[in-house]
Amino acid sequence: MQNLLYICAVSFFMVSFISVSYAQPSAMIQAPQTATSYLAPTVDFKIMATAHSPAQPINAFLKDWDAPLTSGKYAYAQSRAALTIHPADSPIHYGLGWRYDYLIKFNEETAKLYWQYKNKQLVNKKASYSLELAAKHNERFGVNIGITKDLTPNWQLTTSANLWRGIHVLEGKAAGTLTTQAMPDSENIRNLERLDKTFTSLDYFYDKPALVEEDLNWFPEKPTGYGYSLDTQLTGKLSDKTILRIEGYDIFGKMHWHDAPSTRYLLDYDSNRRPNDKSEGDLTLNNEVQDLSWRVESHLTHDLNQDWQLGVHGQVNELHNIFQLSASYHTDYQDYPMMISGIVEPQTKAIGIALDSQLGGIKFMADDLNSEKAKRAEISLYGRYTW
Repeated sequence: MQNLLYICAVSFFMVSFISVSYAQPSAMIQAPQTATSYLAPTVDFKIMATAHSPAQPINAFLKDWDAPLTSGKYAYAQSRAALTIHPADSPIHYGLGWRYDYLIKFNEETAKLYWQYKNKQLVNKKASYSLELAAKHNERFGVNIGITKDLTPNWQLTTSANLWRGIHVLEGKAAGTLTTQAMPDSENIRNLERLDKTFTSLDYFYDKPALVEEDLNWFPEKPTGYGYSLDTQLTGKLSDKTILRIEGYDIFGKMHWHDAPSTRYLLDYDSNRRPNDKSEGDLTLNNEVQDLSWRVESHLTHDLNQDWQLGVHGQVNELHNIFQLSASYHTDYQDYPMMISGIVEPQTKAIGIALDSQLGGIKFMADDLNSEKAKRAEISLYGRYTW
C-alpha cells in the first residue's frame, strides 16, 4: 500500500508545482532614465510582477482548476523588488533586491489528466496519457553594487552584480506514461483504483517536500543557498526622437544549495503484474547548483511631437516572448510633468494603463478585469526620493 502512494505522487507533483506558481501577480514599468551621476543623493524603489497562464485562468490555477481547459503548454510568474541608493556625484550605486521566479512547462496531455482529476471527470474507458512536466522555482533576497558608464554621448551602460541568499527553492521534472482502465461509474471507486499502469520518473529537489514524503518519515532541514547574478541595462538614442532601452536580469545567475533534500523515484506499476509494482528510488541530501531564470525587457519609444509618443516593448524569458504597444501623452499640469500611456498586448489581448513622472509611477494591465477569468496580468510601481 505504501508503494501505491508513490503512484499518486504524479498528481500531487502537479498540484504542488502549478498552484504555487501563481502566488503573485505581474508587472513592468518604464522608470525614470538613469543618470551617470546624480547631483544629490537619490533613492529609487521599484517593484514589479508579471504572470501568464494560457491553459487556465490564474485564479483557477490557484484553486481547483474548475474553469474550462484551453490550450497552453507553460505558465510563469516573475517578480522583483529593489531599493537602490545613488550617492551624489558618483556613477556607483548600491542597494537591496528581492526576486521571485516560478516557471512551469508541461504538455497538453498532462494538463488534461490533471484537469480531469480535479473535476472528477476521469473517463470510464481505457485511456493513455504521456506525462511531461518541468518546473523551476526560486525566491531570494540579496545585495548589489553597480556602476553606470557613458559609452558615447548618447549611449549609457549600467551593470550590477548581485549576491543572493536563498529563501525558497523547488526544481524538478516528471516524465512517463499513465494508462487508466475501464471501470463502472461509482463514487466508491477511488482515482487510484482507476490506474491500469504507469511508468513515470520523478526527480526534484526542494526546501520543503511537496509530495507525500512525510509518510516515509522524511522531515529534512531547510537547505542553505547562496548565489550570484548580473543585471545590465543599455540605454541610448537612435535619433533625437527615438530611444532604446534593453534590460537584462539574472544573466549568468546561479544558486548553490548545500544539503538540498531531493526525491528521485521511478514509478513502475501494472495492475496485472505480480508482485504489484517495481517502484524504486531514494530520498537524499545533495549539493545542488541551480541556474537562475533570466529575463530580458526592451523598450523602443519614438516622440511624434512634443505631446505624443509611441512605443514597442518586449519581454523574454526561458519559456516565452511577448510584446506590447503603447501610445503616450505628455502633460505639464501645474508644472508637474506626467506621461499617461495606453497599452495593448496583441498576443494575449491584455490592455492596460500607465502613469509616469520623475517622482514615481504605476502600471496595470490584464486581459480581463474579472479575476476569475484573467489569464494574463501585470502590475508595477516605482518611486524616487531626492534630498
